[in-house]
Amino acid sequence: SSFGLSYLADLPSTAFTFIILLGTALAIALSWDYLKRSGLEQPEYYPLLLLSATGAVVVAAAGDLITLILGLEIMSLAVYVLSTWRTHAKESEEAGMKYFLLGAFAAAFFIYGIALTFGATGSFVFTEIAAALGADGFTQLWLASLGGLMLLVGLGFKLALVPFHQWAPDVYTGAPTPVTAFMSVVVKTAVVAALIRVFASIFPELAPMLTQAFAVLIAVTLIVANFGALMQRGVKRLLAYSAVAHAGYLGLAVLAASDAGMRAAIWYLLAYTLMNVGAFAVLTLLTDKNDHGDAIERFNGLGRTRPWLALALTIFLLSLAGIPPLAGFVAKIFVFTAAITAGYVALAVLAIVTSVVAAFYYFGVVRAMYFHEAEYDPPQPFSRTTQAVVAVTAIGTVLLGLLPGWWYELITIGQGLLSVAGL
Repeated sequence: SSFGLSYLADLPSTAFTFIILLGTALAIALSWDYLKRSGLEQPEYYPLLLLSATGAVVVAAAGDLITLILGLEIMSLAVYVLSTWRTHAKESEEAGMKYFLLGAFAAAFFIYGIALTFGATGSFVFTEIAAALGADGFTQLWLASLGGLMLLVGLGFKLALVPFHQWAPDVYTGAPTPVTAFMSVVVKTAVVAALIRVFASIFPELAPMLTQAFAVLIAVTLIVANFGALMQRGVKRLLAYSAVAHAGYLGLAVLAASDAGMRAAIWYLLAYTLMNVGAFAVLTLLTDKNDHGDAIERFNGLGRTRPWLALALTIFLLSLAGIPPLAGFVAKIFVFTAAITAGYVALAVLAIVTSVVAAFYYFGVVRAMYFHEAEYDPPQPFSRTTQAVVAVTAIGTVLLGLLPGWWYELITIGQGLLSVAGL
C-alpha cells in the first residue's frame, strides 16, 4: 500500500487532527514570551515543535503500521530534543536522556510487534490485518498475539501507562513548561488515535488475550498514578502524575472498542487539551524564568493576591477532577458510560473511585489558594499572550461543560469539506 492509500481522511482523523492543531497553537502561544523571559529563544524551537505536530497528524491518520511508526518517530524525535531545551539545567538534560533511551527501547518493541504482525498476517495495512485475523483457518494466532502485545507495549510507553510511565514525571518536570503542555496533549492525542486504529483492527480478533492485558494496564495506571499524585508537593509534578492518570481514563475509552468509546475519547481529548494547557499556562505566569517556585505552599493565598489567576486555575483543576458542570465532568461521563455499555463495569467503578481520590490532590491546591494565608508575593504576570491563553482555555472549559454538543457540528463540517475535496 502506498503512503497515499494509507493516509486516512475520515471522521476520526479529522477530529484528532483538529485537537492536535489546537494543542500545537496553544503551545506556540505559551512559548512566545516564555522563551524570551527564560533566555531559551533559539530559531530551531518552533520548527521542531511543528515537526513533532506533523508526526502527530500522520499518526492520527495512519492506515497501516509503517505509516504509523514513521509518524510516531517523527513526533518523538523532535520531542526528545525539545524536552532538553533547558540545556543549563541538569534535571532537564537527565530527563531528556531518560526519555530518549526508554523511548528507543519502546520503539524497538513496537518495531518487533510490526514484524511479528506482518509475519502472521502478511500485511501492514490495518484493514487487511483484520481480514487475515478473522479468516477461517487462520493458524498464526500466537504469533499475531505476541505481535499485538509488543505493539501495546510500544504504545503504552508513548501514552505513559503504568508500568511504562517512569519517564513521565521527570520529563514533564524537567522540560520547559510549554513543551510539557505540548507533550501532555498533542503526543497523548496522537497515541490515543493510534491505539484506536490498532485496537479496532487487531485486538478484537485476538480477544480476550490482549483485551485483558490492556484492561490490567488501565487498572494499574488508575491506581498508581492517582495515589502517586497524592504524595507530590510540586504542582508541575502533580500535573505530571495527573497526566498519567488521565491516560488511564483515555485507555478505558479505547478499551470500549465502540463508536461510543471513540467519541468519548475524542471528546475527552478536546476537554483535556483546554484544561491541561490552561493549567500549565497559569503555572508559567506564577513561576520564575527557570520554572522554579511551583511548590503547593507558594500558592497559599493566591485567591487574594492574584484572584483572576486563582479563579482560572480553580476552573482547570476542578475540571481535571471531573466536577460538574465543567468539561472534565462531561468527558468522564462519556467515558464511563461507554465502558459500562461495553461490559467493563468493574473498571468503570474503579475509574470512578480513583476520580474521587484525584479530587483530593486537586482540591489540595485549591485549598491552598483560598484557605491559607499568603506566604510569598507571586510574580506579576509577564505575558499578555499567556494571559490570553489562560482566558481562552478557561472559557472553553466552561462552555464545553455547559454546551457539550457544539463541537460535533465543527467536526462534521470539517469532514464535509474533506469529502468535497475528494479526500
